[in-house]
Amino acid sequence: MVKSKNSGNDSEKIEILKTGIDGLDNLFEKGGVPKGNSVLVAGGTGTGKSTLCRQICYNLVSNGKRCMYVSFEESIERIEKSMVNFGWNIKKYRENSNFLIQKINPLDILRMKFGSLGGSGSATEISYKIKPLVIPRDFNPDFIAVDSLTAIIAASISKEKNYRVYLQQLFNFFEETGATSFLITETEQMPTRYSDTGIEEFLADGIIVLYNIKKEIGRENAIEILKMRYGKHNKKIVLMEISNNGIKVYPTKHVLLSH
Repeated sequence: MVKSKNSGNDSEKIEILKTGIDGLDNLFEKGGVPKGNSVLVAGGTGTGKSTLCRQICYNLVSNGKRCMYVSFEESIERIEKSMVNFGWNIKKYRENSNFLIQKINPLDILRMKFGSLGGSGSATEISYKIKPLVIPRDFNPDFIAVDSLTAIIAASISKEKNYRVYLQQLFNFFEETGATSFLITETEQMPTRYSDTGIEEFLADGIIVLYNIKKEIGRENAIEILKMRYGKHNKKIVLMEISNNGIKVYPTKHVLLSH
């Protein structure tokens, strides 16, 4: 069932997607992310954004779900290697077509949609028949991860026009698929904004923020559900650990940010 964002009784109709990450689902009142939501995963370098999305993919395909991981930067080989290093053997899920990894050049996708990168074309010249991402026929993903939106804006010279139009179409695309989507954005280590332009924050249904907090001795990882439409959630920043087995979240261990 895909949620109806125009219904007055959304809370009664919304289904939940469980991430399977230890402790993360407990941050949500109903035990998971509302299905069909488009969620920004924001954080600085080394906070675990890609690991979070890849671990969710592995957990879901292990339980018979279908996932698509879209990379605008890393190669398919590097993504596979990083997952295997955590003990997530994804080969069989790629072979049975439950897990699709796509490597897309952000320059190519912008050229397809805008014809040029200089911004010379007007919005009326954009072909809306070209989808922001390509999903193979008969592949209906339950979860889509995009790594990362920052790569798209870095490739776009005309940010204010081309990027805004692309984002609006991208979010509409996700809603139409019915898939739950996680879109990675790079921020400062202690962000005060959670996307490159602010447009993403407005369009997204949810924002999950990952932190790598400097302490007197070493650093501490933490996670926060900053925003999530259609579902109540824990509003505290809580401890998160990244081990050789992946990510674990501690819902009752609150973390204070250093200033």
